[in-house]
Amino acid sequence: MKINFMELVNDLACILRGDKSYWCGSYREFQIAPARLWHRELQRRFTLHPAVLKALESDHRPLDWHLLTLEWPHVSETDSTRLAYTRDERAGEADRQVVTTVGKYLTRHFTTMPDHEVRNLVALYAAGDSCKFVHTMAEMLHHLVGGPTSCMTKHLEIRCADRQYRHPYQVYDPAFGWHMAVRVSNGETVGRALCMQKGSDKYFVRSYRKTSDYSPADEQLEAWLESQGYTKQSRWDDGDRLAYYPTDDGDILAPYIDGNNRGVSLYGDHLRIDSSGEYECSNTEGVVSGSDRVTCEDCGRRFDEGDGYWVHVHEETHVCETCCNDDYTYAYSRNGHQYYIRNDNVVDVNGDYYDLDYLYHNNIVELADGSYEDMDNCVEIDGEWYRDDDDDICYAEDVEEYRLKDDCWQCAESDKWYTDDTEHVDVDGETYHPDNAPEQTTEE
Repeated sequence: MKINFMELVNDLACILRGDKSYWCGSYREFQIAPARLWHRELQRRFTLHPAVLKALESDHRPLDWHLLTLEWPHVSETDSTRLAYTRDERAGEADRQVVTTVGKYLTRHFTTMPDHEVRNLVALYAAGDSCKFVHTMAEMLHHLVGGPTSCMTKHLEIRCADRQYRHPYQVYDPAFGWHMAVRVSNGETVGRALCMQKGSDKYFVRSYRKTSDYSPADEQLEAWLESQGYTKQSRWDDGDRLAYYPTDDGDILAPYIDGNNRGVSLYGDHLRIDSSGEYECSNTEGVVSGSDRVTCEDCGRRFDEGDGYWVHVHEETHVCETCCNDDYTYAYSRNGHQYYIRNDNVVDVNGDYYDLDYLYHNNIVELADGSYEDMDNCVEIDGEWYRDDDDDICYAEDVEEYRLKDDCWQCAESDKWYTDDTEHVDVDGETYHPDNAPEQTTEE
């Protein structure tokens, strides 16, 4: 039987704010729990973070739901894309919250949740953006040209046999089930994905996220599409229909089709996706491909030579655009230069990507918690690296070095830290450096 952790958390929240009775084992009777006023105030000011609520409703058990409730994770007031929580009772009474990433918090409390589910929750509940579908060609072209870049976003108009000028994207006729999902932020199209719906079958192949250069996959938009019942496939299905527009020079209007199935065949008055089709839509010039093609060294598909990418540190492998977009990231690598590196060998450090095999070349270190950071923002303690603002470390005055707080003590008067090798004075339960200890009087 699945445990309803959302109900348990709500019950404990009532107890913490003093609104609910509980069973007291010592006296075998009901008592009113004494309220934690600081927690009551937290609950009044903040609701639980929506990503945490979604995680509690999932099939993954929280490591310690009592602690999660006490920490009361919520959207940070200073950065709506991050999460804030109260570390302990003392921090709660002082109204101090720790701000962290949503992903890091979910990983700590939901240890059995796979990485891809954590990423989806982080993407789905990022603040400030809105996702929607558009179903007309005019809207699709608007978001295509004004959104993330790709080989089809340029103002490319081809003269067709009926003397009308058309963009190659117009073969994705909404009458055949084609439509577009878009993510809009502050009025700007920052993400898009071409979608197909055939009855209850809804899917997409590729998403684009707007950056200053290359357009990677938009994880937030993909998470939203998944929540709408869409699945991500590696190719468009055979039989999906496209509009047929012959050009005035005898070619066929065609976009560069994303995914691993770019073949098309002509069926009467329309085209159909066909893996063994007589034509291939792998040309960025707006018509079906010619014969000047090469083979992708990763997937084996054919593509126009000028549309490929050279990948890896020595740039010895030639791959198609789809494989490069899906499997590689432009990252800092050997000698500080950037190359297309496989996604599974790349880490994101403060918005920049780095090759795991060449972290030292780029001044990046792995921290004790398994994350990565620029060495300039870190200190080394006993062979392990920590951010210089990590809550678990301190600057020890007696040795003038950074040390772990667990190996040090703090003077209650000066708030300075010292190693355990330095003597201290305990007065009324507080610890002081001898130079800062209050005078004590002895009663006769």
